[in-house]
Amino acid sequence: MLEGMHLGKQSLMKSDYVKIASYMFLDKYRKEREGDAPGVIYNKFITLLHSDLKLRKIDIKLPHCWYRWGDIVVGYCVPYVHWNHDQPNYTTVKWIGDEVPAYESNDEVISLIKKNMTEFMLRHKGSDAHETAKDEVYDGAPFDFQKDYKKLRESLDSMSKRTVMNNSSEYLAGLFYPTMENFPKNEFKNILNEKEKFEAVFKMGLESNVSPKDLYDLTEYFWYFFCYHLRLHKKCNENIPANTLAIWKEEIPWETQKMEQILQNFAEKLTLGNSNNHLVISLLEDREKRIERLDVLTSKLCDDET
Repeated sequence: MLEGMHLGKQSLMKSDYVKIASYMFLDKYRKEREGDAPGVIYNKFITLLHSDLKLRKIDIKLPHCWYRWGDIVVGYCVPYVHWNHDQPNYTTVKWIGDEVPAYESNDEVISLIKKNMTEFMLRHKGSDAHETAKDEVYDGAPFDFQKDYKKLRESLDSMSKRTVMNNSSEYLAGLFYPTMENFPKNEFKNILNEKEKFEAVFKMGLESNVSPKDLYDLTEYFWYFFCYHLRLHKKCNENIPANTLAIWKEEIPWETQKMEQILQNFAEKLTLGNSNNHLVISLLEDREKRIERLDVLTSKLCDDET
């Protein structure tokens, strides 16, 4: 954390500190670690910087939100940064601003940014830098459920890559049920229906001793669905343009429909069509009706083409 400094309002208003901090960090990373910064590292640096400075009553107005792997900057709000997605599951970030942002050498906020940047890079280096940076960010997660679910995801991911895993169902049950018990029901009342169906399908999968890989995939789908709602929560975003929030809200009905179909398909796959749970039975019945409608539509399209 940064040591305290008293800063006047004039100092806080005269520069784009997000832009300056982005340039300084990406330049420092490229020079010291001989390459463009990984997207996850830039995200963690800039969001942790924002949080640390806010503790000092300094608001650099970072446009950010909580999403799938923690707190992230909203990319198009920082157009001077380029996100390279050429490699699967690995994003790099580099500076593409027209010019180096100007700042005064005696600016106290700049001094704090430099100090924060140096300390961040000392804390997060080596092969596990991604994970240690994520862990530090998650220390400040708005909901304990996010931290618990992160552990569940990581455990399932690790288990899905093993060839042998003894007593996996008991171990996973010990992670899963306390995690879901910690779900913030009052904060996300509008998705309790999907949450309960997800729990029911996961439970049936555990009881059927399905593979950790299948459970991992199911868990990821629910997490992605949850994060569409998480980023809209008032505790989980700041400085996001109103039109962006509106677009995110417009995506919710489609994502809800997609999640419903995903749960139906997993209910069929993980239970082989047999269940005594009323929620799972409902999913199986709805899936059967959906498939029947698709068959009728396909048949009609084929008839029209003949």
